[in-house]
Amino acid sequence: MKVAITTLGCKANQYDSFAIEGMLMDNYRVVPFSEPADAYIINTCTVTNIADYKSRYLIRKAKKSNPDAVVIVTGCYAQVSPDDVKRIGGIDYILGNVDKDTILNLIYRGKQEVPQIIVNSLESSALNLKPNLIAKGSSDRTRAFLKIQDGCNRRCSYCIIPYARGKSRSLSFDDMIREIELLIQNNYKEIVLTGIHLGSYGTADREGSLAKLIKEIDKRNYPCRFRISSLDPDEVTDELIEIMALSNGICNHLHLAVQSCDDSILQRMNRHHYSKDLFFEKVKKIHDAIDDISIGIDIIAGFPGETDRQFMNTYKSLEDLPLTYFHIFPFSKRKGTPAHDFKDEVDFRLKEERCILLKNLGQEKRQNFYKTQIGKGACVLVESIVGKDSEMVKGKSRNYIPVVFKYGTGIINKEVNVLLKESKGKEVFGVYDVRC
Repeated sequence: MKVAITTLGCKANQYDSFAIEGMLMDNYRVVPFSEPADAYIINTCTVTNIADYKSRYLIRKAKKSNPDAVVIVTGCYAQVSPDDVKRIGGIDYILGNVDKDTILNLIYRGKQEVPQIIVNSLESSALNLKPNLIAKGSSDRTRAFLKIQDGCNRRCSYCIIPYARGKSRSLSFDDMIREIELLIQNNYKEIVLTGIHLGSYGTADREGSLAKLIKEIDKRNYPCRFRISSLDPDEVTDELIEIMALSNGICNHLHLAVQSCDDSILQRMNRHHYSKDLFFEKVKKIHDAIDDISIGIDIIAGFPGETDRQFMNTYKSLEDLPLTYFHIFPFSKRKGTPAHDFKDEVDFRLKEERCILLKNLGQEKRQNFYKTQIGKGACVLVESIVGKDSEMVKGKSRNYIPVVFKYGTGIINKEVNVLLKESKGKEVFGVYDVRC
């Protein structure tokens, strides 16, 4: 029996799909979502209206690919809007976020005349994060996601995700170490530590912090590298910066969810835990302390009430900082959030114009960063062969640069040193040097 799975959204959702795929591999043949299958799993996102639209599109695509297949819809869209999902029709199971470990049983049960909605309350998940899904394997043998935190206690005025993921909870240290060692046994060379609000790790139900956790991992000298996913600016502590600066195992790459550099907009977003000045201070500390660090950001354009002056406060602030790339989101109002009812919505065309300005600035920042890396060596984890040319391979450096170089066969999932020679668009071309 063939099963296909597709994923929308954040790295935490990618982890869930990664773990589901590993769970399926013992009993089923996992195939690409584009191929005919006997069962389809759509792991949805609901962070924006576009995410909802994409989720609906993929559900319909699965039904069209094989009308007789079992269709299971899970993830944040299913958790928050199960009735909307049901109205699409042709779905067998609508599954909430805390019930994903039942997917094997649902496939076995087969098709249903009436869609079965299995969406349990998230309130019972408010303590420890239990490892119901163990990411033990996948067809991708280079990078693994490890969800060590789920849920969020911060209530940003625009964000629906706390309602889809519940309260913050953390994976115990012992459970995390077991998962890391299992992933290493399965030959993964990079592990991405991820969560819905990763910076809150350890603060919900036990003593400790993300920095202490990273320090403990680093001391163990695992034969792989670790990458930290998105953090809020105030969560990048001096202790974490120092650990990263001295580490050989933690990638020199951080992604900060700043969203705006105007203090009044940050207050309206209910992101009162940091200011523009604190964000500036953190970026400069990170840049000064960690060699060749890549710093990416999330930014929202056109939040309700954002004036031209406030937008330019953000734009000019970003111009002045040593950043590498931007993830830009036009504001999307989500039913059930405070910002949904804000009356001073920014015109759609103006939001698009602001997104274009930020996109162009982000591209300029990326190229400027790449130029600073030309002539340097980079440790690149090789992920794939480029096209039909088996001598060209592609991977990512520790500081998150996509690198293409000539090598040949037998190098996939190895970390090698590459001399960076030339930047072209979103990639940097180099030549193989010596093993890391």
